Amino acid sequence: MIIIENNGKKKMGRPIKGDEPKDKRISLRATETTVKKFDECSEKLNIPKTDLLEDMVNTLHDKIFKE
Repeated sequence: MIIIENNGKKKMGRPIKGDEPKDKRISLRATETTVKKFDECSEKLNIPKTDLLEDMVNTLHDKIFKE
């Protein structure tokens, strides 16, 4: 993907996957057991950890707000 900025210079960047850019960062503290389980889920489903976290949040959000 090539983006031309206002000053006319080309900027190379990673193409956006999905509907919006993933430009926000989440940091949290967790136990070793929780991190291991999270890693195992990501490997078993063969999806990146970011996608796994988004799926988990979306599922919980739907459960809470669609009741």
